[in-house]
Amino acid sequence: MSGEIYNEAVLVRDLGLLGVDARVAFAISCAERLFPAYAEFSNQTGRGSPETLATLLERVWQHLLGERMLSEDISASLHLCMTLIPDESDGPWVDAQPYADDAATATAYALRALETGKAQEAAWAARRAYEAAGHHVAHRLGIKSEAMIRAHPVVVRETSRQRRDLDLLLAANQEPVGYFVRLRDRAKSEAFMFFGIA
Repeated sequence: MSGEIYNEAVLVRDLGLLGVDARVAFAISCAERLFPAYAEFSNQTGRGSPETLATLLERVWQHLLGERMLSEDISASLHLCMTLIPDESDGPWVDAQPYADDAATATAYALRALETGKAQEAAWAARRAYEAAGHHVAHRLGIKSEAMIRAHPVVVRETSRQRRDLDLLLAANQEPVGYFVRLRDRAKSEAFMFFGIA
């Protein structure tokens, strides 16, 4: 399957062309696609709080749609999000744990992008989604070759989704709010087939 190759330097460069809200929209889309993995981890272990993570995701979307968060709210949300990242000392390790870590950490990076405005923070959220796809291919599908992992449809689909979302935001940079709704709805829909299973 041909498609985009993940390139963080290009992501940072292109994210730098966007306004802060568009950068955050890109980052939170990546985090949103990972949310079901966090819910699955919590379901398996009884650890974490999918309800809290879902609330944080939605709060960022609402900020982008006009219900602006104050700086102290952003800081408090980021602190809360950090508590949701699984800690290996909290209990036995399970297969779903790396994906839950990616989901919560990507959300934290989206909040950091909102707090700092930096393109790199948004790119780090994208990296967590890319790494989750790659981890799935390597560890659940048993593919070990780096080249084969990068070329696998699960990885290529996520990289292509990131490029598609970035291109949409670049095209909409003057009037992005309506595009944020499209990104949110699409990310929520795609979350349930992130690993290729609807």
